[in-house]
Amino acid sequence: MNKVIYATRTGNTKKLALAVAKGAGAVAQSLDEAGTISGVDTLFVGASIYAGKIDERLRAFLGGLTPDIVKRVAVFGSAMGKSSALAEISELLAANGVAVCDKEFSCKGRFLLFNRNCPDAGDLANAEAFAKEIAGKQ
Repeated sequence: MNKVIYATRTGNTKKLALAVAKGAGAVAQSLDEAGTISGVDTLFVGASIYAGKIDERLRAFLGGLTPDIVKRVAVFGSAMGKSSALAEISELLAANGVAVCDKEFSCKGRFLLFNRNCPDAGDLANAEAFAKEIAGKQ
């Protein structure tokens, strides 16, 4: 079973999460909607960068994951610049023994007057293709 969880402040990550969920054959749920999870083969985590770090609530959620809850995590998200959440999440989950895919999906996200049309239709199509590839649905 695949699952898609995301945290968003601007709505950019929600847009990506819906595309990832379509590609993964899953339902996108915000961190607030997710509740308790178990028996997940691949957990797609929408983690965008805010002031250089992922959302603190998402950090706390990920800190509670173990290999008996989720087999592996795949990261996607957006940022105003070229930042990626992969390194931070990999480091966090390594402490608990949870595998993280080396491949991630990241794109620019709209913030104030920057990157006004991001994520765009091409970004959403690429996010869906990323999820299909990770989920083995191509």
